[in-house]
Amino acid sequence: MLAEQLVGGVAIGCIYSLIALGYTLVIRATGLVNFAQGELMMLGALIGWTLISAYPLPYLAVLLLAMALTAGLGVAIDLLAYRPVQRRGGPVMNVIITSIGVSIMLRNAAQLIWGSEPLRYPAVLGGEPLLIGGVALAPHNLLVLLVGLACMGGLQLFLQRTKLGLAMRATAQDPEMARLSGVPVGRIVAYTFGLSAALGAAGGVLLAPLFFASFDLGAIGIKSFAAAIIGGLGSVPGAMVGGIVLGLIETLGAAFISSAYKDALGYGIMILLLLFAPSGLFGRARRRL
Repeated sequence: MLAEQLVGGVAIGCIYSLIALGYTLVIRATGLVNFAQGELMMLGALIGWTLISAYPLPYLAVLLLAMALTAGLGVAIDLLAYRPVQRRGGPVMNVIITSIGVSIMLRNAAQLIWGSEPLRYPAVLGGEPLLIGGVALAPHNLLVLLVGLACMGGLQLFLQRTKLGLAMRATAQDPEMARLSGVPVGRIVAYTFGLSAALGAAGGVLLAPLFFASFDLGAIGIKSFAAAIIGGLGSVPGAMVGGIVLGLIETLGAAFISSAYKDALGYGIMILLLLFAPSGLFGRARRRL
């Protein structure tokens, strides 16, 4: 039972990590918290449901298409909502309030388009558990684990090995110096919002088959923001580890204490952790991508 709970906890944690990475990338690039990240995850889940219900596409193809479409939406939100507020020279709080307004608008738009009823994903994999070493594991948990780890590993390679990834790191480290070095900072920030939205959509498409796709699924974004805080705001490795830590705390707490208190347990441990490590687990590395 412990092995099953550990796999399930790491799988849920990978989803938290993907959404937390979206928060982290935007924080690193702009210094802002995009509170619409949870709603972008929700839209990714609903777009994925539409694709997989209307077309006979493989699940991984649906995942990639949902990520691409949501990435375009993330870029549009930056250009049409956040960037105009910044150009007018308003305080940072104005942009943060704008992000809250965008999240409410996206939630209401999703409710208008897809309705208020939860939507069930078609069966992605067989429902029968897989027996591995005498341990019964849910097939979708294994899929979430593999895809989540692949996305996180791919993100690290992208940031470390590609020209665009290096430009994102340079912009996050010192925007003015990056601009003087010829990096198109405005374009890179827009790309960062797109990548952040794509990661959120990946989390939504992976999460929805475990529960349902609905307009209020974006509430999971608050948990993912907590995961980013646990790891250390602005730290990519911290977002990855923080999500997995939170997933394990919730899953093990629900299994061995009470499912009614799993959220309180997760946030309580987060508060205790921040009392002893105010900057999070990777707080010292938060100035680096």
